[in-house]
Amino acid sequence: MGRPCENPVWPCAMVGAASALAAIDGVGVVIHGSSACYFYADAVIPDPLNCTYLLEHEVVFGTEDRLREVVEAVSPLCEQVAVVNSCVPSTIGEDVGQFLSDYHAIVVDAPGFAGDLGEGFRRAVAALAPAIDPARAGVNLDGCISTDLFSTGNRREAERLLSMAGIPVAATYCRDTLASVRRPSPVTLILVPDIASGIGDAAGVMLGLAGVQDAFVRLASLFPDADISPVMDEAEEAEERIIIACDRYLRAHDPPVIGIVAMAGYAGMITDLCTTYLDADVAFAASRTVLPPPEGYGDIVYAPDIGSVRACLEDVSPDIIFGSAYEAALAPGAVQVQVTLPMKKSLMLCNRPLAGIEGSLWVIERVLAAGLSTC
Repeated sequence: MGRPCENPVWPCAMVGAASALAAIDGVGVVIHGSSACYFYADAVIPDPLNCTYLLEHEVVFGTEDRLREVVEAVSPLCEQVAVVNSCVPSTIGEDVGQFLSDYHAIVVDAPGFAGDLGEGFRRAVAALAPAIDPARAGVNLDGCISTDLFSTGNRREAERLLSMAGIPVAATYCRDTLASVRRPSPVTLILVPDIASGIGDAAGVMLGLAGVQDAFVRLASLFPDADISPVMDEAEEAEERIIIACDRYLRAHDPPVIGIVAMAGYAGMITDLCTTYLDADVAFAASRTVLPPPEGYGDIVYAPDIGSVRACLEDVSPDIIFGSAYEAALAPGAVQVQVTLPMKKSLMLCNRPLAGIEGSLWVIERVLAAGLSTC
């Protein structure tokens, strides 16, 4: 049953759909909605967007003329126009596809009330009509969304590890060409499960050291010519480095008390790493997304709004919070490690991963550095 949402802090389906499509070379995205919808999406999506900027006149008398005007201007600049419906035109119920029959546009109905970021992402990928090509070599990468500041780092880390094993990358959802995403290979490696589109047969999830190792063991069974030993060796070496660093830390300090608010996949990974190697006390772990956490990651609550986050912080005093600028404002006394939107006061210029081996090392590094800074 639905419940009131107090100041939602997570992007809606429209943003997820626009983000997925705008990251594909050759696609020109038109947000069919008001200026507010556009400016919010533009604030969190790094790729170019267009908008119909609907006003009350179009809402009352119909949006066809305005939509065709914008699509007419955008279509010469791209290979494929994609229109993302926001709440107003979706509620009106106009046949947008019929309006644009001359342009063969992709139309994605992704109003905010349809769901969150991940729902919009999946609707956009489905609208591209991908058809698995059994003859295409390599592994697809899924769950790469540009609103996640770690997405480029995650993608490059996955590409690096696959290259070490001699496995090529096929389609990337979503950071690829239009032709590529329409003909994925049969096998997929998931970067962030919250956002995954479900394309292909999933070989595993690239979160945490154990996740990487399990995924590459599966890939070895699917690609007989692959050599996963360099990846497994690097994962074992990384774990040894983590154990040594954490043991040294725990000789001088108590286990840290941490709080986590992130996408469920990230929250589960951080929980697992911190409890396994630092015996951390997890004061709370909350997810921005609806996706249930993977088995073994403990209890992760759903916290899509400020009220839910405030409830998580009641009666607890974590030393470190993995979260966003919202959590930083609500708990100014804790050391903040920002891992999710918004990151208003966090300057992030490098393409840092949270997935893969390097992502696991970074999580532990941030906890150790935060603990030492409070001494």
